[in-house]
Amino acid sequence: MLKFTLWRTAQAVPVLLGVSFIVFLSLYLLPGDVTQQLLGLAASAESIKSLREELGLDEPILVQYWIWLKRALAGNLGSSHVMRTEVLQVVANKSLNSLVLMASSLGLVIVASLALSTISAWKKDSALDRGISAAMFLLASMPAFWLGLVLIVFFAVKLPIFPSAGMYRITGSGGLADLLRHLVLPTITTAATSLAIVTRVTRSAMVEALSSLYISAARSRGLSAPSILYRHAFRNVLPTFVNICGLQIGYLFGSAIFSEIIFAWPGIGLQLYNSVIARDGPMVQGTVIVIALVFVIGNLLADLIVRWLDVHRM
Repeated sequence: MLKFTLWRTAQAVPVLLGVSFIVFLSLYLLPGDVTQQLLGLAASAESIKSLREELGLDEPILVQYWIWLKRALAGNLGSSHVMRTEVLQVVANKSLNSLVLMASSLGLVIVASLALSTISAWKKDSALDRGISAAMFLLASMPAFWLGLVLIVFFAVKLPIFPSAGMYRITGSGGLADLLRHLVLPTITTAATSLAIVTRVTRSAMVEALSSLYISAARSRGLSAPSILYRHAFRNVLPTFVNICGLQIGYLFGSAIFSEIIFAWPGIGLQLYNSVIARDGPMVQGTVIVIALVFVIGNLLADLIVRWLDVHRM
């Protein structure tokens, strides 16, 4: 198990390096000049040149990347060109907010997909099964930005049940209850696509498990439906379920950008969007690296859990 963990961790290193270089190169190739944007159109050539030298933008792309990489490995992601603050401090604070949204979305995906896929597989080819499959197809087809706007119109404007922006009320004192109310609509928006994917994949695996000979034998012994489903069928579906849920960790963390923009959720997705608009290279680089890191860690955890399940089933 330790050897497998070290091997999978080593595989993550080139992935993170590749992501960081691609983002760095993309920012370098964008048209325009960030120093011109920071100083304004009336800036003189001397001031632009001085700022480029100060920010290290006068160096070749590979030199710039190497300087950034050495600092990043030392825990220094640089300073924001726009905010004039340490990137690591901003990214750390925003990541915590995004993790709250991701955790609530993942919890909804796990609970709802497990229940829906089990019911759908048990009632295979019934009206209920077809209804759940149709609902999941619709959820998978709904763009997050559209779904978020629809939820705001119905549940924040016409039926003012939930707030439509922020993590807490501006005039309130905060607290868990206020946070949970603000979480409802962003959580549904973020989790919708993942819920559809996990439900459909798990249902297929559950249908295959329920058609196995050992399930027929369990039914012939008169075992109850919960016992057949959760003591026998789900044990064989669990690796698939864990694997697909693990893949959603990074997806939910990264795709929450739409929910964060629509609901003004102060997370890393909203920060990435604002940084791209402002062409804040160090901040874009830092946010993308964090998103890629969470994605890699999610995949690694899923692989480790599946490996552990396989070992203990042998």
